[in-house]
Amino acid sequence: MTPAETAAAATQLIAEIEKLIPAAMQNPEDRDNSHGNVTLLIIAEDGRIFGRMFGTDNRTRRGTSRIAWQKATQVWMTHQATGQFEQQVYGAANADPGQFGLQHPDLIGWEGGLPVVAQDGTKLAVAMSGFSGKTDCQIIRDAVAKVPGLRMAES
Repeated sequence: MTPAETAAAATQLIAEIEKLIPAAMQNPEDRDNSHGNVTLLIIAEDGRIFGRMFGTDNRTRRGTSRIAWQKATQVWMTHQATGQFEQQVYGAANADPGQFGLQHPDLIGWEGGLPVVAQDGTKLAVAMSGFSGKTDCQIIRDAVAKVPGLRMAES
C-alpha cells in the first residue's frame, strides 16, 4: 500500500470502530471497565501510527492509551495476537521474546491486539484498550470485515 492508501484504510478502520463502540457500551462489564474511555492504535509495518481516543476522561484515556500502545507495539514486533504470543513464550514452545526485541516485562498478556493484513500484504498492528479483551478483539474483527482490502492476518 502507498502511504496514502494506508492512511485511508486506517481512517476507514477508525470510523468503523467508532460505530461499534455504542453497542459495546450496552454490556455492563464493558461499560463499567472504562466508562467508554477507549483507545485504538494502528501501527503500519513502516512505523506510521494512526489512532483515536474515545471518551472524555483524560485520566482514563491516558491509561487505555498506555495499554493500547503496549498491545499494538507487541503485535507490530511479533505479527501475532496479544495473548497468543504469551502462550508461546510461557507455554510448551518456550519461545524467546528477545528474538522479537521484547523482554518478559514487555509482554502484555491481555487480548486486544491483533495483526491485520492488506490485500497487497502490508501488515498492520491494531490494538484497542478500554473494554474487555474479548470485546476489544471482536470490535476490531467486525470493523476490519467492513474495510475493503483489509482482513485479519493468520497468526
